[in-house]
Amino acid sequence: MDLADLRPFNLRTLRYFLVLAEELHFGRAAARLNMSQPPLSQQIRQLEADLGAALFLRSHHHVELTPAGHAFLEQVPLIFQQLEKAVTTARRTASGQIGRLEIGVISSSLVGVVPAALETFRERHPEVEWRLHELTPARQIEGLLERRIDICLFRMPPAREGLHRELIQQEKLMIALPRTHPLTEREAMALTELKEQPFVMFGLRQSHFADYLYQCCVKAGFAPQIRQQVLEVQSLLSLVAANMGVALLPASMASLAPQNVVFRDIISAPRIPLYAIYRQDDPSPTLEGFLSVIRELVSKEQAAQDCDRHP
Repeated sequence: MDLADLRPFNLRTLRYFLVLAEELHFGRAAARLNMSQPPLSQQIRQLEADLGAALFLRSHHHVELTPAGHAFLEQVPLIFQQLEKAVTTARRTASGQIGRLEIGVISSSLVGVVPAALETFRERHPEVEWRLHELTPARQIEGLLERRIDICLFRMPPAREGLHRELIQQEKLMIALPRTHPLTEREAMALTELKEQPFVMFGLRQSHFADYLYQCCVKAGFAPQIRQQVLEVQSLLSLVAANMGVALLPASMASLAPQNVVFRDIISAPRIPLYAIYRQDDPSPTLEGFLSVIRELVSKEQAAQDCDRHP
């Protein structure tokens, strides 16, 4: 018999069967189920009719399971177990406790709040699977639009229909110098004082952030003399260390600097943003959980900075 030939029966009927199989007495089973005996008998007979098999042997004083009843009793609890698992999984997924998150990053975002957020998120949601994708901003946006990536983290995202840009934090722009450079004797300098210096920068064609830094120099009154363009922050710092030029970088990049590279303040430096970019129509509670962790850590960091400025 095909399952399509069976009249649908509900979980309540299966519950009636389980209780009767435990009690082997219609009166006691009906009492446990808070119902009268005739409706219980009717439901069990309808179940047997639907299955095309007798589940109980009945006599005036005795009820026992048939072989088919024993076989059915072995399987029915599995239905409830699987249902409970399904309900638990659905609820935990809805609350963001389990799920999957694909995160697009650039190397310069993997310092400061982002790695701290990843660690905190892993501790709070150990059953969420997440994976980092180190890609250029353009490839990250492409991944978002194609739904291969859930969230991107970089500095100068372009405006795209269907994508939301959330400002995570802002940090000051600094100058990275070789340790032997004469300007390291200064604690701070104006951006215009770098107009005679050779620069190493991120690739202007690959990075809106690089173009922003270039325009900062133009607004300061000079076009930077770019000696070399690279894709990764580690490459940029290595070239600075090799005395190939100076570089403009967010303050957090100082934690990645090799020993022979120093960072100095820029007078009236612009603030460099870091954004989270995600689809506007994404209802994922896993994504919202990750964003909540980032917002919490940024808020704590901002409060600590405010305390340092106003003890």
